[in-house]
Amino acid sequence: MSEQQAETEHADTEQAYTPEEFVEWVERLIARVESVDMDQAMRWCPQWWAHTEAVDRFKALYEEWIGCQANGGMSSWWVNHFDRHAAVLFTKRGPFGECGTSHVEKGFRRTLACEHPPADWSW
Repeated sequence: MSEQQAETEHADTEQAYTPEEFVEWVERLIARVESVDMDQAMRWCPQWWAHTEAVDRFKALYEEWIGCQANGGMSSWWVNHFDRHAAVLFTKRGPFGECGTSHVEKGFRRTLACEHPPADWSW
């Protein structure tokens, strides 16, 4: 597949679903997930949609899921996509880390600081 075809397919995927379909998909997915063990310091938040990073990760998972449903490869989706995102999403240090079993409103959003490189910087 050429780079242009891949970009077109990606653009089509982004516009192929509504926010309502996305939310329904997340709810169906989460209803199936049994591997989040609260005893192991794993976290979930019922207000997952209030966590920007979680929404972005779920969107990426959903877009890959759509492709795997159309082209086969759901086993690969679980292993190469879901498991890798779940390792971040559900950990105590992940987006739901402060929530436990209910949403905890954060007083501020933790973001990483960035500084511009010096003018003479190059790679």
